[in-house]
Amino acid sequence: MITPKKIALIVFAIFLIFVAWYFYREICFLIKAPKLEVFQPPADISTTQKTFEIIGKTDSTAYLLVNEQETYLDREGNFKAEVNLVDGVNTIKIESKNRFNKNNIIIRRIIYSK
Repeated sequence: MITPKKIALIVFAIFLIFVAWYFYREICFLIKAPKLEVFQPPADISTTQKTFEIIGKTDSTAYLLVNEQETYLDREGNFKAEVNLVDGVNTIKIESKNRFNKNNIIIRRIIYSK
């Protein structure tokens, strides 16, 4: 039988679940590094192009560095950076930091030959 007391307990339990979920998300924001995805280059590659475009996505509130140079993020966290290559192996370091200095780093190697 459904009583007002049971309904109140169910509503209170749902409320507690939402509060716990909210605090979990906030704590994760504080202790986790920002997400970082690099779409291009997909892996270590060879190319004959002198310049190469790095494309990816990170958290929109993050601070992004590509080879130690700050890179612009749009509202959704998408980024594009053009890198000049030198002959041989080029190591590209993509680093995403949040305001609590938690970082996520992806390294890509591009072999450039004329």
